[in-house]
Amino acid sequence: MVEVELKFQIPAARRNALLKALDPKKSQQIQLQAKYYDTEDCLLSKNGVALRQRLEGTRWVQTLKAAGKSHIERFEHNYDLGELEQAPELDLSIYANSPEAQKILNNALGNQLDQLKLQFETDISRTLRVIEHEGTEIEVALDVGAIRTLDVEQEVHEVEFELKSGSVEQLLAFSFEWVKKYQLWLDVRSKAEIGNLLATGQKVSPAVQTKEFQLSKKDSAGKALCNLIAQQMQHLLPNIAAISAQVAEQEHIDQAQKALDHLYLSVLLFKDWHSGISDKWAHQLEAFKKQFEHLQHLQHMQSTLAAFLQNPTTAENLSKDILYAKEKLGNLVKSTLNVHHYLELLIFSLTDDAKQSQDLRSAAQATLQQQYKALQEQMNQTEVHDFEQLDLLASRIQELKFSFPILTSIYDVKNLQKYSKALNDAQLAATEYQTLASSALYIQQTELEASDWFVLGWLTAKQEVYAQRLLEATEQFLVSRKLIK
Repeated sequence: MVEVELKFQIPAARRNALLKALDPKKSQQIQLQAKYYDTEDCLLSKNGVALRQRLEGTRWVQTLKAAGKSHIERFEHNYDLGELEQAPELDLSIYANSPEAQKILNNALGNQLDQLKLQFETDISRTLRVIEHEGTEIEVALDVGAIRTLDVEQEVHEVEFELKSGSVEQLLAFSFEWVKKYQLWLDVRSKAEIGNLLATGQKVSPAVQTKEFQLSKKDSAGKALCNLIAQQMQHLLPNIAAISAQVAEQEHIDQAQKALDHLYLSVLLFKDWHSGISDKWAHQLEAFKKQFEHLQHLQHMQSTLAAFLQNPTTAENLSKDILYAKEKLGNLVKSTLNVHHYLELLIFSLTDDAKQSQDLRSAAQATLQQQYKALQEQMNQTEVHDFEQLDLLASRIQELKFSFPILTSIYDVKNLQKYSKALNDAQLAATEYQTLASSALYIQQTELEASDWFVLGWLTAKQEVYAQRLLEATEQFLVSRKLIK
């Protein structure tokens, strides 16, 4: 069966209020003790699978879980082992009658089914209540307890909303209200993932990388956009969760920034494909991703310019700005506004476009033509010393660099290799120009000592060099477009 649920972490200051909202007198209290199994090299975990045995009240239940198509859907197989005097041994024979469950195990473990061992345990006190919301039944579960291995343990204090009957849209709408009231932040990390990290002595799972996306030519434009957003959310949310939990490495931040950039470009460029796109989304995503870009630019300057800054105060201020930017980002990723936005995008990715069934090929061609036109118009009004217009030109190039491989996968394009090279050259010049422009702006806004003014002069000179390269590469790209048939 497919389980649909959302899990949130609760700020310490709001935990008592949330418990009162559940009203323990109207709720069910359950003590849950669970044992999680995996191989020594974590084959189940690496394949997004969890296998546990859990004492639920007086009965032992064996559960197999696996990742679904989105972060709110997953496969779940439960088997009641009954009331037992002692904790049971792991029993894999029960999956002989469940082809899907058996396939999941076989794909993850191959011929190592006999290598499964107990890795960690959980001890959870669950407060459970089913609440009806707009004709939808939602199970709210407040979990308080610990995940532990023989050597270490980690506190658990989280709330889950599971759809029992009704619509996913109402589940998410219900979640909106609780997020706002109790400042909850979305956490896609499971107890199994946390337990595996404890068992292996790690703080965080590796950053989730972006995957190449290809549209299905059989889908409508609206369906294709929903699938694209769904994949981008799969990329974003695990990396956001690591940042929110304050365990992120630099790669998590980099990948979250890339996912946000792709989401922004998708809702900006493909908004005509689906009637459910909100006009505010592009603005929200742009403002959010700029915080990541700001941190990236500060870090880039520290690694490239710090050695040239002769005044220690300037270098110290740069380091302070980086620390402040990281702190601000840590707060932003779990802010109520952004958590609401994550949920809105999840709703959208699971929603059919009832009002529109636009042909995908026609939509792709129209979008490309619009981008070509916007780029040509921007090129016509951009001069080498007009930094504001150059920045807009660079943005048009970056947009086309993102959309081109997606859109051209729908229909055959001749001379594609030469065309792609010209676009790539223009994009590289645009990236370097934008980086230099951002660094120059930061330095201009900094109170520099006389000894450091040469750095600004050097940046400005480099910026002009890449401005010329950007213009030349864009012109070459527009010429190469004439070869497309």
